[in-house]
Amino acid sequence: MGFKNLKEENFETSLYIKPKRFSYESREKTYFWDFIEVKDSVSVLLYHKDFESFIFVRQFRIPLWYHQSKDKSYKKDENMGYSIELCSGLVDKNLSLEEIAKEECMEEIGYKPKFLEKIGDFYTGFGSGVSRQSFYFASIDESDKIGLGGGIDGEQIETIFVKVKECETFFSKTIHTPLLNFAYLWFMKEKAQNFGLA
Repeated sequence: MGFKNLKEENFETSLYIKPKRFSYESREKTYFWDFIEVKDSVSVLLYHKDFESFIFVRQFRIPLWYHQSKDKSYKKDENMGYSIELCSGLVDKNLSLEEIAKEECMEEIGYKPKFLEKIGDFYTGFGSGVSRQSFYFASIDESDKIGLGGGIDGEQIETIFVKVKECETFFSKTIHTPLLNFAYLWFMKEKAQNFGLA
């Protein structure tokens, strides 16, 4: 792990989440629901035409690390706290969703897609804190590479290239978000034939 002095701090306020509690009445009883208000996000499935590969990111996630540290069934190893994800970012700038998505691609993996195709909007966290995730697709090649990537503000993001034909095996051996599975299935249905992969 490329971090040190990882420790829990007292929680006061945050730029990213806001704890909420609502009460409501049903069948003559009062109930409460606790959740967190969180920011919306964008995610991009990137296909690299030259390498016939998807580009994912490997990133250390403290909530995942914390969960695994409490999970007695999890075998602690060097991958603890690391997840495989799509290139993603919060909607926290006064820019269009497409501009934010392209900016995240540049910051995280060092590629700037020329064109983004909107796949759809999805909602997550219905019980604990709903946010909207806007999902895009982009095909790129080496001419789109403009930097090294790696993230900003203390992020330590590693670029992962996975051959399309090796994706299912890769998924079976990694901790990743369900959106990766959806993205892969969407690609195989909608795009694979266009790239000679069906």
